[in-house]
Amino acid sequence: MRHFIILCWISLFSKPLLAQQKQVVHYNQLWYAYNNNTRLTDRWGIWMDIQNKDKSEYLHNFDVKENTLGGIYYLKNKMKLTGAFTYIQSYPNDLLPDFFAPEYRPWQMIQWKNNLKNTSFAHWVRLEERFKTKTINGNQLTNNVDFSYRLRYNVFIEKPITVKKHEKGAVSLSIAEEIYLNYGQSIVYNTFDQNRIFGGFLYYFNNHDFLQLGYTNVIQHLPSKDRYKGIDAIKLTFFNNLDFRKKNNGHKS
Repeated sequence: MRHFIILCWISLFSKPLLAQQKQVVHYNQLWYAYNNNTRLTDRWGIWMDIQNKDKSEYLHNFDVKENTLGGIYYLKNKMKLTGAFTYIQSYPNDLLPDFFAPEYRPWQMIQWKNNLKNTSFAHWVRLEERFKTKTINGNQLTNNVDFSYRLRYNVFIEKPITVKKHEKGAVSLSIAEEIYLNYGQSIVYNTFDQNRIFGGFLYYFNNHDFLQLGYTNVIQHLPSKDRYKGIDAIKLTFFNNLDFRKKNNGHKS
């Protein structure tokens, strides 16, 4: 809870600071993703997700594409460690929608959950090692790579609004906030990378498949001193959690 309070203070002060800046690029985007956690044994599992973020012309003008595959180690039912690798394609030039810069991103994460009455809290802390291909003028790739670290903290809150919980037809209210911090020799102005706030709903098809739909607001400090990126996004994610420790269909872990 202490970390959540700190997050709220950071979020509160980041917006007035942004308002003082002059160069802010705004995007309306559509984010859609598939996320799968498959538990193979009491201790081991698989993490996989696919994410696409479209800017301006929905479904025709990408901002980012991400594909992730990794392994999960379960410390206990409500705490787990994940190590994974993400391949990213970033599209920096609005005038060249097919041009992208690759990024290679291994990362490590710890997740834990706790409940307060009828509300659940999910937290995770992730450390990323980012190998980003450098570009010239946003339209030409180079053979050089920019390396940096990024630390992320996310808190996700879920509160059921139907009598049913985590079963077919159940609906929950969900809100989340995530803070990103950069570190590395190439990081000069944007140690504070970005802040994301999400609000929306979860709809359960059964106890291991559910759909998340909502609105995400992003404030991102770009590498230049006075340049920011603001995003208003509709986010749609399908979550598929399987457990092969049972003979029949899996259940949400």
